[in-house]
Amino acid sequence: MDHLIFQSAGGPLGVVGRIHPDSRAALLIVDGAFPPPGHLHDLVLQFAGVSVLVVNIPGMAGVPWAKATVAGLTQGLSEMVRLFLPKAPLVAFGSSTGNLLTLGLTLPNICRRVAYEPFFETADLWPFIANSRDRLALNLPKARTGHHAFLEHYFWEFFGIGADRLENRDYRGLLGNITVPTDVLVAQLPLLPPRKLDRWPSFTSEKDRALLASNPLVTLHEGPEDSGHGYVSGVPTGEPLKQVLHAALRHAVKLTA
Repeated sequence: MDHLIFQSAGGPLGVVGRIHPDSRAALLIVDGAFPPPGHLHDLVLQFAGVSVLVVNIPGMAGVPWAKATVAGLTQGLSEMVRLFLPKAPLVAFGSSTGNLLTLGLTLPNICRRVAYEPFFETADLWPFIANSRDRLALNLPKARTGHHAFLEHYFWEFFGIGADRLENRDYRGLLGNITVPTDVLVAQLPLLPPRKLDRWPSFTSEKDRALLASNPLVTLHEGPEDSGHGYVSGVPTGEPLKQVLHAALRHAVKLTA
């Protein structure tokens, strides 16, 4: 699949997808941290007649690194949507870290949201914290090339994770942007307490779930028993997510009928 780099003011965004000029609905997907090759790309061809864009942030899936911020990339994403998908009713879907951008969008044509494994505070993401520090340690030899510096910036800016320090990043303000029907898919394995597991648990903490459940526009969908953070993120993408996206897009299409 061909890749496009959208050079926004807030940093580069990687894009794959298709656009129908006469599309009756559109799906915007923003992926998370360190996705496998082709992650979520099968969704581009899944929905007939729908414009679909899959977006990756700097440093992911071949997108050039940049010392970007969540706010800057959200603004860049907004610019991109206004250019490519300005009018069609839009379903905004974020996967894990991608929710930091999609939930920040306040575009008028967003009619539905889907969030997979969102998180709103970072200090308790213990599996990701350990993994991030491992990545930093492994990339120390690349410090002269700048790659390590970009990793340091990314982990600190987005998550408050450093090699020897930790600072919570509070994204609870994004919850105020949930003003349209929103489906949230979460894994079953609880995030806390830290413990030995053969997979990562859900990144959506019990506190996060309570905040989401307090919004009458939110519908929570919990995965099967012992499901972890990546339970619908295989290639091809899992059926539970496809079913939720189908329903959201049917709602979007009805708005143009």
